[in-house]
Amino acid sequence: MALKTGRVRWIGAMRTGAGAGPRAAVTWVARARWTVLTATLLALAACTSTSGADHAAFASTSDGAAVSLVPTSAAVIAACAAELGTTFCTPAAAAKAAQACSARLTPAEQASCDPAGGCLVPYTPTRPGTCVAGPTYTALPQCATPVADDCAFYRSCLDAAHPCGAGGYALGFGEPICYSFIDHRAEFSPAGQQWLRGVRTCLQHALAARVAGPVTSCEDLADEAFASHTACYTAPGNSFCALPQTDVTHLAKLLLPYFDDPRVSAQIEAVAAICAAPSP
Repeated sequence: MALKTGRVRWIGAMRTGAGAGPRAAVTWVARARWTVLTATLLALAACTSTSGADHAAFASTSDGAAVSLVPTSAAVIAACAAELGTTFCTPAAAAKAAQACSARLTPAEQASCDPAGGCLVPYTPTRPGTCVAGPTYTALPQCATPVADDCAFYRSCLDAAHPCGAGGYALGFGEPICYSFIDHRAEFSPAGQQWLRGVRTCLQHALAARVAGPVTSCEDLADEAFASHTACYTAPGNSFCALPQTDVTHLAKLLLPYFDDPRVSAQIEAVAAICAAPSP
């Protein structure tokens, strides 16, 4: 019960309106606690630079297993898009691609990366089937079934079909937060890591049909995408509401840069309401 109350206070403290009916169970004390948490996270971010990624050598992966590359800084995603959108089946190929991308980066881009792990680190995705080397997506029809445990969908599928650029949902939120979830996975508990994988897959499946379908505007696409978050975050058997408080804190740190977007705030409020509801 204490954990549930903590989650409600953490999420609910982002509500800016007072007296919003039964769901406005957030007190000024809870909001003050969120303010303290936010200040602490910002201070930590200013004083430390840790990516949370698994920085094991590329050689630690096995030949034949799928290997993806993950950026340790959002600043290098666009420059390394070709490498990030590729699946590798040998550690040597993945390491070569990471080095090729690093050679193209500006000094400022390189400085934004994890000093220990570099700008691109290897990740072995939880993915069924035999590894197939090459672009993760080669044509839009493939996007109807998003590749499991991967982030290339946002650039290679969603933005390719409906270009909205860096300010759109795909490249402005979906892609960077997807990579951030992978890069920081080691900070989460096993349950939290499973939740992150499930959310990645759920969010992409929720948008798969939109790749081939019509979109009236980039804003409408973003609205639809954000609207899918609540169901994916609280999916039966993989719900945010069941995460330990340490995972909630880590998630707050990752989402902090996006809290100014009212759609993110609305998502937080909706998830809070679900977590606060009495168990059936």
